[in-house]
Amino acid sequence: MTLRELYPEWLEYKKLHSSETTIPRVESDWKKYYENDPDSVPIISKRVREITKIELDEWIHRMIRKYDMTKVMYYNVSLIIRQMLDYAEELAVVEENLFRKVKIDSKRMFRKVRKKKDSTQVYTKDEQIMIFREAWNDFINSTRLVYRLAPLAVMFQFQTGLRLGELCAVKFDDVENGVLHVVRMLQRDSDKVVDHTKSHEDREVLLTDAALELIEVARVYQEEHGCKGEYIFSTTDEALSYAETNILLRKYCKRLDILYRSSHKSRKTYISSLIDAGININTIRSYAGHADERTTYFNYCYDRTPDAEKKQLLEKALA
Repeated sequence: MTLRELYPEWLEYKKLHSSETTIPRVESDWKKYYENDPDSVPIISKRVREITKIELDEWIHRMIRKYDMTKVMYYNVSLIIRQMLDYAEELAVVEENLFRKVKIDSKRMFRKVRKKKDSTQVYTKDEQIMIFREAWNDFINSTRLVYRLAPLAVMFQFQTGLRLGELCAVKFDDVENGVLHVVRMLQRDSDKVVDHTKSHEDREVLLTDAALELIEVARVYQEEHGCKGEYIFSTTDEALSYAETNILLRKYCKRLDILYRSSHKSRKTYISSLIDAGININTIRSYAGHADERTTYFNYCYDRTPDAEKKQLLEKALA
């Protein structure tokens, strides 16, 4: 059996033990880095039991250099052959997984990733205020029917830090005593609502007065217009469209002549705001749905302070 022949069988096994969002990435990586890459064809075409450690070592080092891999990229690409050979070992196709013996010098081999500039990752305080005004005016004056409540969703994400799929699928019944229970999401690829979040762990988010007011505005609108749906920001029985929030956010930024940052950056803005306010990091991690506070700090901690205010803070700190 070759790795090419083993792959479909292993993939079915992988599907039983992975989240639904993992498999599309695995399939894409297999096609790009294995099936369609000339350097990988000899490896995946050779009988599994005949592949040597030195062949695996030379192959993966060539791939790292060829694609200028970061540590994360390497992990995602190598996951396939690493887990396939683990699977082969379980099936007794090979005596041991030789890829586990291949050593990579992470300090020398991987491309270093610089943290992105704050201005590209979060909205400043002033920008957020302008977006709220624009969204509220859009809600009041819009003549749209299906997505009439979408402007409220734009503001609600800034107040809760929900992932976009979670935002689309939030229901009135999820709110209890000022707390939002995040228990489902709209999948981007299938456009289906599933009863779990990205991390497969339900969580609770304490709601601000502004967030509660947005929910009440949506409730009143639905009652006045005979909408009987469960979803807070949809006027139909279907969840809010995945693309609609980004479409509106882009439109508001264009009108205001400010840099557009995706709705995921609204989530980053929320988390950065909580960090700026000095809220305990474990609480922030819990609200964000992160398993580790290092994820919160490294990927979601950005400075929202305008340059003029930074200068004042600097002068005060160093006076």
